[in-house]
This record gives sequence, structure tokens and C-alpha cells, in this order.
Amino acid sequence: MQIDTNNSTLFYLLRVAIGTERVEVPKKVEGVVWQSVYALARKQGVLAVAFDGLSQLFEADKEFAQSFPLSLKLQWINAVFNIESRYDYSRNVCADIVEKWVEQGVKTLCLKGLAFSTYYPVPNHRECGDFDCYLYDDYKKGNDIARALGAKVDDGWYKHSEICYRKVMIENHQFIVAIRNGKMYRLLHNLLDEIARTEPRTPLFDTKIEMPSAMFNALFLNHHSLIHFLSEGIHLRHILDWALFLKAEQENLDWERFYALCEKYEMRAFVDCSTALAVEIFGIEIKSPMVVAHSPYTERVLSSVLNDNNSVFSQNVGAWTKRKMLIKNLFASRWKYESFSNQGILSKFITLVWGYLTHPEED
Repeated sequence: MQIDTNNSTLFYLLRVAIGTERVEVPKKVEGVVWQSVYALARKQGVLAVAFDGLSQLFEADKEFAQSFPLSLKLQWINAVFNIESRYDYSRNVCADIVEKWVEQGVKTLCLKGLAFSTYYPVPNHRECGDFDCYLYDDYKKGNDIARALGAKVDDGWYKHSEICYRKVMIENHQFIVAIRNGKMYRLLHNLLDEIARTEPRTPLFDTKIEMPSAMFNALFLNHHSLIHFLSEGIHLRHILDWALFLKAEQENLDWERFYALCEKYEMRAFVDCSTALAVEIFGIEIKSPMVVAHSPYTERVLSSVLNDNNSVFSQNVGAWTKRKMLIKNLFASRWKYESFSNQGILSKFITLVWGYLTHPEED
């Protein structure tokens, strides 16, 4: 796959930001259309991280910094400020409601989002959306406490409730994964629940939110990314999450067990591809001989990440419109199921339609 100058420049900025490549100015940025790099970084969910790399270039070469378009620099700085502000506000609000839950005996496990931000050099530069959490056996109690605090709670969904607390959306998971997708998903929920309860957890920053173990994060991150990849595609941020996890945790993970579980839950091909891309794009050093960092699918997956425009869940449309979009994506992305899923496309189609007819609420 031919990577154009703007894409390669974004990759370079991200490597500089996470410390896997040294600054080289102006050699690495000749002929770059910076407005295009900005637009690409925004689309890929890595705008603030890319600016961390760009800031290091500014420091390394004052002439380059002075020649950089001032209006774009100010636009980028403002966008980063907004990302930081949203993250900090959301983190404080989530810490507040978790404090209230803990006071009444409810423990809170963080799923993705804030948990993965801890792997970033600047945590509040990871763009986060909703706060996903798991309250173990206290799903209903958590909803009731939130209502008593004045939050708007919608518990008409089977997998999670939606809690709007001080303008922050919180997904309180009754199930860690979508168990209606079949037996394998029910077994995966049970496994993740067991890991969450039995493996060591640590406080998230200075809050009472619980950070999952490395095994939980590795399994949940890849399952979540794979589901999105199959249904609507993923962005560079998903791959960067895994890259930074590898950078921080690869020597703390039981790879033999992890790979065995990936085989069982049909994630192995996707994990190998994500690891290969983490090395290829982000320069992650693989230290363990157990880690597999090659895949025949890297070129096609990277092309999908950079070029596809099949997003569904972020669209402001109705539930049935989203379902039609998912079915359209299913047939347009047949190769994804052939490469990364043991479930055939016809079988998946029947599963989706049956689920939509029998459970008309959204997952």
C-alpha cells in the first residue's frame, strides 16, 4: 500500500509523541499539506496526540515553528484545549458519581476510555466519549443511586443503562459484552466477569474508579475493536490504544493464556494484525519472544482505517436507520468476516435480523 505524505507525516508525529522516534526537522515534513494532516488527525481521533508530536518539532526547530501557518497552529491549540477540557470535566464527574456509589458499597470497574488513557504520555489527550463501567452485581443499585442524585437514567436497554449525570453520559453495563450475539459472547462475558473479580485491580489515577488487570484490558480492548471493525470500521486511535498497551504491559501479560483465549473467542487473527500495525505504524518494540507481530492483513486493514467512511454508531439517526447501515456494511465488508470471523456472512445476517425482530431496542 502506498502511504501518501500526509498520512506518513501523521504517523511520524504520533511516533514522536509516544517516544518511539526521534525528532528530525525539517527532513520528515517536506511537502506536507498541514491542513490535510490536521483534518486526518481529527478524523482518526488522535488530534491532541499528534499535536504533542508537532510541539516537539516546534521545540527542535524554531525556524520551522515560525514558518508553520499561524491560523492553523491556533486552530490546533484550541482543539486540543477543548479535548483536554472535555476529558478533565468527564473524569471529575465520573469520579464524583463513583464516590457516591462507593459510599453505598458499590464498586466500579472502568471499561476502555479512561482506563486506556492511563497508557498515554498525556492521558487527557486521548479522546474519550461515554464513560463505560461495570458494577458487578450492583447494576440496578447503581441506577437507583444515580436517579436519587438527580441523574436521568434510561434502563430500557438490555446490555447497559444510559445515565446522564451532570451532562456526562455514563453507560452502566449489566453485561460486559453483547450476550445476545450468541453463546460465545455469553461465555466471554462470564470470563471477563471472573477476571474482573479475581485479578488485581488498581485505583484509576486518584479516584475510586477501578482499573482492570492487563489481561482484562487486552481481551476487552481487542474484542471491542474487532466488533467495531467488522460492523463499521475503526480509526487509528483504536490501533494506538493497543500500541500503547503493548508498550506498557507486554512484559506483564501471560501471552500463552492470552493467545489461547484469543483463539477460543475468535480474535487471534485480528490481534496479530493489530500488533503488526502497532510495530509498523507506531514503532513499538516487541521485547517478548512470545509476541507475534506479523499478519497477511496489515495492508488491507490499514487501507480500511485510512479510507473507509462507514461509521454507524456515532451517527445522529434513528435505530432502524442504523440497522440498515449495519446490514449494508455487512455485505460491503464481506472480506472482513472472511479474514477475521469464523461466522459466515449469511449466518451473521440471520443473527442480526433475528435480533432486530425479537429485540427492537438498540443494544
